Amino acid sequence: AREYAKQWYQRRVHGDALVEVMAALRSIGAEKKIEVYVDGGIRRGRDIFKALALGATAIGIGRPSLWSLASYGQAGVEKMTDLFKGEFIKVMRNMGSRNISEIVPEMCIHKSVSMLPHENLQDSIYEPLQPAFRPKL
Repeated sequence: AREYAKQWYQRRVHGDALVEVMAALRSIGAEKKIEVYVDGGIRRGRDIFKALALGATAIGIGRPSLWSLASYGQAGVEKMTDLFKGEFIKVMRNMGSRNISEIVPEMCIHKSVSMLPHENLQDSIYEPLQPAFRPKL
């Protein structure tokens, strides 16, 4: 099982699958033996914090880097990294972490969005918009 997990989990992991991947690694006792890299979904410093809290070894910042480079060149990439660093440090301070080693999974809520309560206010008060004109087909 460990060899299978090693072969399967050494691929890049997208942010939305990190919870399941880390749970599977913990179930076989391999969470400290296999490095997990998150590739995708990183748009803010809080996303970096969440990935590290859930057990990622490192993250990839692809699209923001490309957008920054395409728009503003090297200065854009430098500004992007400064923004990520500032946001990440702010989240760490808000969570009471003095360094990265103090970030633990208990600091991150990772329940699925589908588990959130249903929004009844919109369904009971607001009526859906009706088209003013329906063409005959």
